[in-house]
Amino acid sequence: MRSTIKAHRIELIAALLILIAGVALRVLPCFGVPDTISLDEHLYITNVAMVKAVGPFNYPALVQNYVETQSKQDSVMLPPTRFVYIVLGWAWDALFQSGPRMALRHVAAMFSVLSFCLSGWFAFRLGGARMGLCVGALMAVAPLELVMAHRELADGVFAFWALLSLWLLWENLQKPGRLGWLAAYAGSIATMVLTKENAFFATAALCGIICVTALAPRLKLGRAAWSIAGATLAGGLLGVAVLVGLAGDPHTLIMTYSLLVTKAEKMPFAYETGGGPWFRYFVDIMMLSPCVLLPAIGGAFALRRDNRQGIYLLLFMAFSCAIMVNVRNGMNVRYTTMWDMPLRYLAAGTILQIARGVRRFPVATAVGFVALMAGVELHQYAIIFVQHDVGDPIPQYLMQALEITRTIQM
Repeated sequence: MRSTIKAHRIELIAALLILIAGVALRVLPCFGVPDTISLDEHLYITNVAMVKAVGPFNYPALVQNYVETQSKQDSVMLPPTRFVYIVLGWAWDALFQSGPRMALRHVAAMFSVLSFCLSGWFAFRLGGARMGLCVGALMAVAPLELVMAHRELADGVFAFWALLSLWLLWENLQKPGRLGWLAAYAGSIATMVLTKENAFFATAALCGIICVTALAPRLKLGRAAWSIAGATLAGGLLGVAVLVGLAGDPHTLIMTYSLLVTKAEKMPFAYETGGGPWFRYFVDIMMLSPCVLLPAIGGAFALRRDNRQGIYLLLFMAFSCAIMVNVRNGMNVRYTTMWDMPLRYLAAGTILQIARGVRRFPVATAVGFVALMAGVELHQYAIIFVQHDVGDPIPQYLMQALEITRTIQM
């Protein structure tokens, strides 16, 4: 009894230390703040400034202005339909007078903290205390999570809503029919749709999981009740309906996304950096988090049918990846931020399995592995995003920062 109480105390202290470290790395400028502003960041700042100028109640005018302006120029502008991030940035600026740029950065940091906390809780719900601690520790230092906390980009905000939807789907699959959980799940999907158009990837993956759950009951992922499918559809339709209201009418909304897709495909920058084979994302993740990707791949191949939690997360990555790699000139490792928790769950499974093979010091072995991986993660973040101040983690910049490619002095 005493040993159990002592173990729980140690786990609680470890969780508190991980929480403090993860929040501090996101909130405090421990490694310095980025100096450069990428094109996407500049456009987000511009959108917040426009909302500040005309007010949030004139949003249809902003969308209409986007359609008129974008149709006349070849360069791509980010649409104001990424409503959640833009309006939260405006609200933060209105409350704290921090200016559009810092308001967006503070919002991004806040959602990075939320993703970090949710990841640890989700992992705990899936695999217990040790899994929650391992995943929490790895998420605390995840390079993409940290850079999203210090940049004016919507990908980290979107990743939180995608992860929340993934967790809520799991809870609903375990005990379907609870109206509160179904409403929360539908609301999460609707908010995800209002955050970024990448919601299509995540929602398609959630639908794929529901189909697998219904067609392969032997996997024991849960019970795919019709109420869950209805909540998924309702959430998506609600998000689209709000977008139509923000745009003013369906035609303007369709024009907004049509212009975004057609202009983005033809951009020289997108052509030079957004293509590649189906394994492009894994190459990029390998450069960012090699010590996480390798054991995660090993964990994926070692999955057995009774490990329904790992299969669930793997299905989410597989379904979303199958769509993401087929977007023409539209691949960027920032879009995989929603995979950070699933990858680290699979990697943590490999770590814990290795540690169980060490009979005398299994806990110390697991702690040592996690500490080593965390150190490498921080090292990668410091080199790529601090030392080289990479604003957009495209392959060319990542390879130059890691000295895979070098400039030849003639």
